Formats: sequence, C-alpha cells, structure tokens
Amino acid sequence: MKTVMRKYMNMRNVARAGAILLVAFWACEDPEYITAVPNPQPSGFSANFLFVNAAPDAPSLDMYINNVKTGTSAAFGAGQTGYTNVQITSGGAGGFTANTNIRAKASSGTIGGVLGSSDVIYRAGNNNTNNFAAINGARYTLFALDTISRPKPVRKLNASNFGDTTFFNPLTGTYISVVEKAALPPAQRAKVVPIGVVPLGASDPGGVRFYLLRDNYPAFTSPNTTQSAIRLVQASPRNYTEPLWVRLNPVSTGSIISLGTSVPYILSFANPNGTANFTPSVGSRTVTGTGINFTLQNTNIASVPNDYRIEVSKDAGFTQIIYTSDPVQFLLDKVYTVVIRGVEGGTGNRALGATVVQHN
Repeated sequence: MKTVMRKYMNMRNVARAGAILLVAFWACEDPEYITAVPNPQPSGFSANFLFVNAAPDAPSLDMYINNVKTGTSAAFGAGQTGYTNVQITSGGAGGFTANTNIRAKASSGTIGGVLGSSDVIYRAGNNNTNNFAAINGARYTLFALDTISRPKPVRKLNASNFGDTTFFNPLTGTYISVVEKAALPPAQRAKVVPIGVVPLGASDPGGVRFYLLRDNYPAFTSPNTTQSAIRLVQASPRNYTEPLWVRLNPVSTGSIISLGTSVPYILSFANPNGTANFTPSVGSRTVTGTGINFTLQNTNIASVPNDYRIEVSKDAGFTQIIYTSDPVQFLLDKVYTVVIRGVEGGTGNRALGATVVQHN
C-alpha cells in the first residue's frame, strides 16, 4: 500500500512540475505579432473606397477590402472611375469604426520586385500588419506608390551604437546611417532623404506600399457657376529631394491656376529642417484629417468648363517643363485629384504623366 501511495505522490508531483514548466514556457515565449482580422459581427456600416495605381514598374493591380476584390483593375497610371461602397464590421469606440483589411494583388501573375508573389498589405504601424480603422460613411482614396524595387527599410545606428535616423540614398538605392551620411560628398549628401528611426521588428517588406487619404469634400457656393474642387498628389519619385511645380495652363482663354509650388514627392518624408515628418517611419502612410485638402478653383467660365493642360516643371518659372498633358476639363461642383506619377525620362509603366481622378 505504501508503495502504491508513493507512486501516486510521485506522479502527482511530476504532473505539477509539468504544469509549472508549461506556464513558464508560455511566460518566456517571444511575443507574436498578431494580424488583426475584421470583426465578423454585422454592423450595417459601410465606407467608400477608390483605388489609384501610381507605382512605377508595377503591373495592373486589384484592390481587396476584407479579402474581397473591390472595383475594377487599375493599370499603372489609372484610377477606378468611382467609389465602391463596402460593408464594414463594427469595431472601435461606439461601433463607428471598423477593423478593415486592405491589400492589393496583381491582376495576373505576381507583383514582382521585392514583394515577388506577395501582396501589398496595408500596415497601420511600424512593426505590425494591423488593419485600417475605417469610419462609417467615410470616403477614402487608396494609392499604390513607390517602385517595386524599393528596398526593405533597415535599422541604422549612430556613432554611439544607438538606433538613429535611417536615410535613403536615391543615387545608390540603399539605406545609410547618420555616420555614413556625414562621410558623403556635399552634393550627394544633399540628396539623401530621412525616413525616420526604423524600429526593431519593422514589418515593412519594401516594394510597393499604400498611401491612404480620407476625402473630405469642400462646400461649394450656391449658385456655383465657376468652381470645381482639386487637390494635388505628387506621386512621382523622380527625385526625393527635388520638388516639382504643377499648374493648369488654359488652352485659349482663362487664367493659369497653380496646383502646387515646390511640391516634394508625397513619400519623401522630409521637412525643411531635414527631419522625417511621417509616422510610422515605415509601412503605410495614412492622412485621414485635413493634411491634403481639396481647394476650390475657378475652372469654369459662366458655367462652361474651360480647357486646360496640366504642366509639370522643375522650376518656378516653368522654363524646365518636363510634362504637358492633353487638354482636360474640370466640371462644376465636381471633385478631382490630380496625381503626378511616373519618373522623368521613363517609358511604358514608368512614364511621367498626370492622372485625373474624378470623385463624384
């Protein structure tokens, strides 16, 4: 009997020790990065999405919202012709925001480049693949930007071996540290771009990525006989540190309309003081406030739309024009985004040009 009891006690001790070890294993295990998924609970809420492909070298892309193809395919330089209303699930405070999964896939084959066969995934933070918090009733335009060959961001250290600002050198296509930047010749140093401190565990794989804007329409005067609303997105990574000037030049009558002066690449991240101005420093970029507004412009004469050519120049005097569009019109009470895309001197799906997106 004593032998049986002793064996029973030993077995109970082994079981207890195993449980303790299992708890300790769980406690010491490295944390996972968990990809959030949409709340499956129906909400009756919806948001509106429109997709523009402005990524040089990228193939035709399809937008997927919550793993469902949304809208038409978009070749490089093309945008969808209207919003797609997407049912979203409840998730945020009060149930008015939704955990929305956004990605883009090649319409056929693969995206290629750094991503290879992987999708472009919206990443809400530096070191996760969390989804976008869509708002019920809101309108969003999603841009695919950057080239398929953009290298994966690399964490760089300063002379004291602490994490510090990483810089992108567009002349070599590589990331460099503050120490390496200081060693460059002045002319080359002036062209490097700060992207911020790349955190440990950064999830940005490089290649094409998203830029997302919330579309807040301005109020038109009533009656309106002259105005449309236009905003500019400078999506040409021709030079990360050299800005562009963009204007509407009337074909015959009317006045020149400036759309942007000394406008940098939308993902150049650089303030005039040379510091990064985007958060997160890697991953997707999102502007949901009033960072890039539509501006009311007098593009019609007595309710008749005027003809304009979009001109892109490397100088304020427009003596170095690098692109001129065919005549375009901007209609009364309509809302537009003019997207400058491609690269100077590029051809095919790298050609410099302008895409006019009509939102309503």
